[in-house]
Amino acid sequence: MFSSPSPYRFAHWGPAVGLVSGIGFVVCFLWGFLLTNPALQELHMNGLRILFLDAEFVGLNFLTFIAGIIVSYIGGLLAGWILAACLNHCQRWFP
Repeated sequence: MFSSPSPYRFAHWGPAVGLVSGIGFVVCFLWGFLLTNPALQELHMNGLRILFLDAEFVGLNFLTFIAGIIVSYIGGLLAGWILAACLNHCQRWFP
């Protein structure tokens, strides 16, 4: 079916999943400003703390916005590479 031995390319899957992850973080970050209920704001901040593994998280500001985009993109990039490797493995064993 495919002429290439690895139809799922790392150069496509990694950046694509990274971009979706980065956009997801931007949406989540902006959502934090729309929350008005203090309990929901605290839940949202706890979620961001978990995302950053509570590494000196200082709140919602420009620095955490940039750091969050970078961390989200790198995490998505790694997840995309792992997904492409798994799909290529399954493609070889289960055509």
